[in-house]
Amino acid sequence: MARSASDGTIARVRGALRSGDFRRLFAIRLAGQAGDGCFQAALVASVVFAPTEHSTTVGLFKAALITALPFSLLGPFVGVFIDRWSRRRILALAPLLKVAFVGLVLFDPVRQAVPFYLGALVVLSINRFYLATASAVVPRLVPVEDLLMANSLATVGGTLALLVGVFVGGKIAGAVGSTPVVVIAGAGWLAAAAIATRIRSDLAPMAIRGPAAALQNEVRRVVAEMVDGARMLVRTPRAIGPITSITLDQVGQGVILTLALVVFRDVFGAGVGSFSNVVGAGGIGVLAGIASIGALEGRFSKEQIVASAFVIGGMALVLTGAYLRGWSILVASFVVGLTFAWKKIPVDTMVQEALPDGYRGRVFSVYDVFYTSARIVAAAIAIALVPLLGTRGSVILIGMVFLVWAPVLPRWVGGVPDIRLVFAEGGRAEEWPRALRWGAAEEPVEVVRSWLEERGGERRRCFRLSLQDGTILDVSRLEPAGNWTIDREREDQATG
Repeated sequence: MARSASDGTIARVRGALRSGDFRRLFAIRLAGQAGDGCFQAALVASVVFAPTEHSTTVGLFKAALITALPFSLLGPFVGVFIDRWSRRRILALAPLLKVAFVGLVLFDPVRQAVPFYLGALVVLSINRFYLATASAVVPRLVPVEDLLMANSLATVGGTLALLVGVFVGGKIAGAVGSTPVVVIAGAGWLAAAAIATRIRSDLAPMAIRGPAAALQNEVRRVVAEMVDGARMLVRTPRAIGPITSITLDQVGQGVILTLALVVFRDVFGAGVGSFSNVVGAGGIGVLAGIASIGALEGRFSKEQIVASAFVIGGMALVLTGAYLRGWSILVASFVVGLTFAWKKIPVDTMVQEALPDGYRGRVFSVYDVFYTSARIVAAAIAIALVPLLGTRGSVILIGMVFLVWAPVLPRWVGGVPDIRLVFAEGGRAEEWPRALRWGAAEEPVEVVRSWLEERGGERRRCFRLSLQDGTILDVSRLEPAGNWTIDREREDQATG
């Protein structure tokens, strides 16, 4: 029996975990991403906190480059391969391949740079395929009514496991060195591989788009669609505005993380355990933000939430820069993590709402490249900022940038309607729309239903529209001449 959104959270969690194969996939995410967290802690310990590394900023730039590059370059193309290869085999073999190459990270990153960085890049590149596959197979393991909760469990559980791995791995690396941390990471990956072999469901794609010989054409298609997505994004203010905001946030967060490590390592003489503390404080902030965003969305518009998050985060950073202490940095990390969740969740939703479903995949591919590349840019900026302004001045500068940016997004998107309806005869009230302009796209529509209703004492004109891809939209506007807005989006059950 289908469960509605009003069902209790515990009941919905139990429903998602009823599938034995999803429980195994969930265990894979926990074990594998805990190993990933330990691996990242070992990387930071070797590259940023190594005694031979003279500059903390340069060390963190190297770490950011290693961790973000595979996601930026490979991300858009991952789907082409996981739709052709055996997904169950990827889940079982990818962790073993990571174990095979992770030993290279035990080399000296200064004297034996080639094997060290090669090993790190290979492990993280394999991980990009692995995580994408783990996300892609969820709909094959749970019924449709449990899909939302299953995705939430997998994402939140995996993120928590990653943060715990980073925190614990950093503490261990600070106490006894990186080697035990790498061993623990390998053990987590071996456990994930063993669990994957017990999945009984057939995880093969429903349909392969073509023979293996057409793979080159598929890669070309991905490039063409990314270019198309970039063009669509530039012409859609309600999408490019939020993406610009979250990219700026990521650059600022990356600079702050670098500055925090500069203070702990160069000023306080702390080790890699301080990295664990910063990540732990930020992680707790993110969880608090995820837990509280629902209450905020019921009271404020999405752009107002993002603007307020920039104000709160900016003020915290300005105050931290004025009073730079170990505890104040951890408080700032918590606030930055909290406000990140208040930005990221509304931003993702705004981008989704700004575009028809047929364009979301390619636009989110472009979004992903910007998002993951921001930390590399941030680390590079920090290299220049620290000698120029010092740590205090740099923290205050980022805080000021956040404060200045706060009113930009509401003004950027505030005057832009969600959608526009196109009428044959100029839009008189008795006519029905023939097309819908959604972002930069124009979609032909068929009217399923038309009605008038009262909401909160206001009269609204409403249409139920059917798009060619099977999407059903309920749209409305305040009479007599308000902006059209999307009230509901769903798939046509007759076609879906």
